[in-house]
Amino acid sequence: MKKGLKHDFTLIAILLIPIGVAINVVISQLVQVLRIPLYLDAIGTMLVAMIAGPWVGMVTGGLTNVIKSIFAPTELPFAIVSMIIGLTVGYFSIKKMFTSIGKTLIAGIILTLIVIISATPISVLLYGGSTGDASSSVTAVLLASGQQIWEAVFTKNIIVESIDKILSLLITYTIVKKMSDRYLSKHNYGGNFFKS
Repeated sequence: MKKGLKHDFTLIAILLIPIGVAINVVISQLVQVLRIPLYLDAIGTMLVAMIAGPWVGMVTGGLTNVIKSIFAPTELPFAIVSMIIGLTVGYFSIKKMFTSIGKTLIAGIILTLIVIISATPISVLLYGGSTGDASSSVTAVLLASGQQIWEAVFTKNIIVESIDKILSLLITYTIVKKMSDRYLSKHNYGGNFFKS
């Protein structure tokens, strides 16, 4: 099976994109309703990126934030972060970083660092550190304790993103490992998750 930007957008991969977006949006809405100070809004992107590749994952991440921005305009600039998540997870899948829980944890730590570096400037420069979601309460507490805005947002992102991204990757890893070899074989990178 040929792989790469030209070959990853197969019909089944294209059909998987709206499913990934829907998973992201539904979980994001549930998290907001329950006021959980996490996002968990990249599980669909991670799922698509793991089995369909980085470019398809990148498109899934970007489209997710475009859809979410209809309800919350502050989500649109973070489309860059979601696209980076799709690319990174897809790249990790190519490098077989999801063959065990230990490797998945390492991938989660690296992904967290990448997300912190890409999301912190957007949060501080465009929104003053508060986007109105439940995790902004953590930033508010840190600001009230005397931290400066960059330090408070960076610290909040270390706390929230490390839990969020590692948990999201573990959930996605578990879902993909439960998929049948027959289904995985239809995707360019599904072979990395075969049980036998």
